[in-house]
Amino acid sequence: MESLSQKRSIFHLESDFQFALAWEIKCLYPECDIRLEVPFNLDKKGRIDIIVWFNNDAYPIELKYLKKPLNYKVGKEQFVLAEGVHDLDMYDCMGDIERMELFCNQLDGFHTGYVVWLTNDPAYWEKDYDASYYKPFHAPDGSIKTGEMFYSPVNPKTNKPPQVLQAKNYQNPIILSGSYQIKWNDYSDLGVPKGLLRYSIVSVDKG
Repeated sequence: MESLSQKRSIFHLESDFQFALAWEIKCLYPECDIRLEVPFNLDKKGRIDIIVWFNNDAYPIELKYLKKPLNYKVGKEQFVLAEGVHDLDMYDCMGDIERMELFCNQLDGFHTGYVVWLTNDPAYWEKDYDASYYKPFHAPDGSIKTGEMFYSPVNPKTNKPPQVLQAKNYQNPIILSGSYQIKWNDYSDLGVPKGLLRYSIVSVDKG
């Protein structure tokens, strides 16, 4: 990520970030093999964003590019970032760690997995952000994520069930068997409001 930040300060979409990171890994480790969007043959578990094969070991990588609205120009290239959906995105971030634990046990050749989050939204790393009914999924700098996490059945701001619970994909709790300390690092600073990008990397090791 440090090497990539010297070449790309911002990305259009998660797929743009995915390709750029894979390209950078290949530049740094030309002897490795890299695959994108690799199907994982377990029911409803989708695809792995990136797999790096090095010395017969597999290093899967899951990515999230979490955006706050921003319109910024780099040279002749215009970047227009759209607003994310906080309560869903935070759940999905924890879900990527849960998926990585699954890959650890089921993916042939698994060595170490990495979950990478990149964002220009301070709400993800600030400890005092009010995540309301989805506090268990909030992962500010220094926090430790482990065990079972789920949405509160009542939104304290409305005294009603949160709308997210109407979506079937978000009704199940996220369960992490390991314990992970979250650390956020500066990626780039564009010098404009919402122009500070930071990243966090969570590693999942075999065993």
